[in-house]
Amino acid sequence: MFEAFREPDYRRFWLTQFISNIGSWMQGVAQGWLVYRLTDSPFLLGFVGFASSVPSILLMLPGGVLADQLDRRRTLRISQGVQALSALFIAVSVRMGHIGVWQIVGAALVSGTAIAFSAPAYQAMVVDLLDDRARLPNAVAMNSLQFNLSRAIGPVLAGLTLSMWGSFWCFFFNALSFLPLIWVLGRLKDRQQRVDSGAMMARMAEALRYVREHRTLLVLLAIVAAGSLFGFPYLNLMPVVARSLFRDDAAGLGWLTASIGAGALGASLALAVRTPPLERMRRLIVGSLLLFGVALACVGVTRSVPVVVALLVVCGASMVMSLALCNNSIQQRVPDDMRGRILSMYTFSFFSFLPFGNLMAGTLAEHRGVGVTLAVLGGGLVVAGVAAALAE
Repeated sequence: MFEAFREPDYRRFWLTQFISNIGSWMQGVAQGWLVYRLTDSPFLLGFVGFASSVPSILLMLPGGVLADQLDRRRTLRISQGVQALSALFIAVSVRMGHIGVWQIVGAALVSGTAIAFSAPAYQAMVVDLLDDRARLPNAVAMNSLQFNLSRAIGPVLAGLTLSMWGSFWCFFFNALSFLPLIWVLGRLKDRQQRVDSGAMMARMAEALRYVREHRTLLVLLAIVAAGSLFGFPYLNLMPVVARSLFRDDAAGLGWLTASIGAGALGASLALAVRTPPLERMRRLIVGSLLLFGVALACVGVTRSVPVVVALLVVCGASMVMSLALCNNSIQQRVPDDMRGRILSMYTFSFFSFLPFGNLMAGTLAEHRGVGVTLAVLGGGLVVAGVAAALAE
């Protein structure tokens, strides 16, 4: 199960990235809670999500070219530093009592720009942490486990912190959480196989031709795009659901997002214990996408707290199963000299559709309510799953 942990560099990177992601999830929960407290607007919840993701539309694919040419470790260090400063800016603004929604939007744009360059490098860097490349499938699965373990822990800590001490400490802890990873990134062995510098557009065109010629890659990227457009925006609506179900909406928000994290963690553990063979992944991806859509639509029409919690566990598990298997399948299919560019298409498919999904969900929730919005998002996932099944 922990085969990739035999690699010292991977083990150090995994641990410090885990700490960083706990901080990021704490900030994500606190940010949504703070925006909703300041504005009472589901639309602005979606707009902040839009702001954090919109830089990806312009920068993610060029970032993939740079991930093949530049030192990925240095790219990640710079990105982590920018995100730490952005979190510290919000923390100080909250402490001084001068926080407004547009400061949060500005910080989200800055962090989103940093992520647009670092996300392709992060995805491509997994193989650079390994001396034995046979451990790549387990390393990808363990990355998913780390991300979702932090998703299970971070929201609970955020809910408790918000209830007991306020939002400042969530943002401040996130700023500190980047420091161990920045330190480790400066001490990793250089295994990266860089490609020669060349015209950026020509490099991108080469990768696009490769994907177009490999139909399975194209379908996988389309599934990721659909999951981003219709799946992930529901996370930004959890403050609205929490207010409708709980008296203490800060603690309630922590428990709702922790339920999603628990499901995600369970799916990640299952994948870490046994990653399915490559030839079975596509069917599991489609099945998980369909299950995600049905569960999400049911959340929209349910008012019972225990049932909502159970459905959110299913949402978290199926969401991770579909997207983590897409990532694993793509990682095993791409050549090293195109790894950064093609994985930038994976991150682009996710991040570039996410802002529009957030904006759509926020607008719909503002005018039609959160129940209708979740039902529409779930229906979109079901349609996408059926289309992917027919494309086989």
